[in-house]
Amino acid sequence: MTNGTNRGVITLTINSDGRRKRLGRSSQAVNKSRHLPSMLFWIALCYLCLMPMVSTGLWAQEAKIFRAGASTSNVTPMLGGILVGGYGAPVATHIHDELHARSLVLDDGQSKLVFVLVDNVSINREVFDEAKRRLQKDTGIPTSHMLMAATHTHSATSASGLGEKRRGWNFEQPLDDYQNFVVSRIVDGVKIAINNLEPAQIGWGSGQVPQHVFNRRWKMKPGTPMPNPLGSQDKAVMNPGVGNPNLLEPAGPT
Repeated sequence: MTNGTNRGVITLTINSDGRRKRLGRSSQAVNKSRHLPSMLFWIALCYLCLMPMVSTGLWAQEAKIFRAGASTSNVTPMLGGILVGGYGAPVATHIHDELHARSLVLDDGQSKLVFVLVDNVSINREVFDEAKRRLQKDTGIPTSHMLMAATHTHSATSASGLGEKRRGWNFEQPLDDYQNFVVSRIVDGVKIAINNLEPAQIGWGSGQVPQHVFNRRWKMKPGTPMPNPLGSQDKAVMNPGVGNPNLLEPAGPT
């Protein structure tokens, strides 16, 4: 017995023993199978067209490699200059350690950051501003991407001038010879750090070097006078003097 209808997907015949036998697919299934190769072709064509675009985008992302570069630039002044940061005005007669401007440049593939730390007791803002101005002109790095500071060493000269110039307001005043020298050395150091850029990873750590530092504030023995400008007594004294017999203990850790 034959099912003559064409509503289903499969055309069947029923044998006398009641078993079903598949004779063939309907016209709808046949039409779908004829279109399958064409569909696969267009899928493959779209894949081939899109793959270069996707791979190019991925390559561009992989090309943005984090890099870092560093340098040191000598800023040691000539002998005969005045050492600042202590009492009096001693003249430099010897160089125990060279002074440097240490530069670090970080680059993420889109922008660069500049860090500079100078061995100096103090540096006027005008000095750093001039260094930043020259660097932006020569490298294109915005001044807003630059951070500069001094180590505040008490065993060097000053790039803020001497005497009243160091303590006064120097806006729009011309830089002196040493200040111009420091500016040039900072600019050179940053440019060298840029030349030294190479792939890098960011890491951090810590250490303890108590032999290089000490607490300058000390608690004194009971009864030791510790007057302050307000007319009362302090609880600790700064710089009480080496070997002071009234020393009790440091006012805190280092």
